[in-house]
Amino acid sequence: MIDTHSHLNFNAFKKDCAQVIGRSFSNGIKAIINVGSDLETSKRAIELADEFENLYAAIGLHPVDTGREVFDFEIYKKMAGNKKAVAIGETGLDYFHVSDPKLIVLQKEVFLSHIKLARELDLPLILHCRGNKQEPYKPYYKMLEILKKEKEIKGVIHCFSADLEIAKNFLELGFYIGFTGVITFAKGFDEIIKELPSDKILTETDCPYLAPALYRGERCESWHVKFVIEKIAQIKNLSFVETEEQTEKNAINLFKLKI
Repeated sequence: MIDTHSHLNFNAFKKDCAQVIGRSFSNGIKAIINVGSDLETSKRAIELADEFENLYAAIGLHPVDTGREVFDFEIYKKMAGNKKAVAIGETGLDYFHVSDPKLIVLQKEVFLSHIKLARELDLPLILHCRGNKQEPYKPYYKMLEILKKEKEIKGVIHCFSADLEIAKNFLELGFYIGFTGVITFAKGFDEIIKELPSDKILTETDCPYLAPALYRGERCESWHVKFVIEKIAQIKNLSFVETEEQTEKNAINLFKLKI
């Protein structure tokens, strides 16, 4: 089992981070990618990756934080050059938390800087995308428009929450689709997962957020990715082991993990 998107570098794990990491590996997790959302959490992701075996880091400035922090390309580039840094992100577009037109323009500019960084370092992108209630898919289409122009970029659309048509558009660009514990209780994911090729699916938790059904309302941990794998296996009529092995292979291929 591999958790390709966690935030063990966040304050929710400040008091017991080492114990949570140990518990996850004791429960069958083979690798975890800690994802940065700003300079501080990106640094913390690197520190944890250097400290623990099979713990990796992603370096980036979350679109929600682009109005709070300046994206210093050279500082992030230096961090992303660490041998345990395996991705750039999370980055992308968020119209749910951000509605100011100026900040939306800034999000795009910072997103393009992340793409440039990913290209220079030959690392995959971890994409965040969230629309508002009125236009839930608008940022997805905008993101696809940008990626189609940029080309030659690989990565994953994390915590996917759009429709099958949009998922297929990302697949055409060579991107993977990431699913969290949300699929264990929310409607609308079964059809999408059933239609997606198994070699393009990644499993993640987004912990401490988005706990699976059995733990809703509680702090999510990396080992909860087990329930994401179980649900995907059920939907695709595969065994747990088959799904586990395939999603592990997918993560290893995209992020070049050495486990």
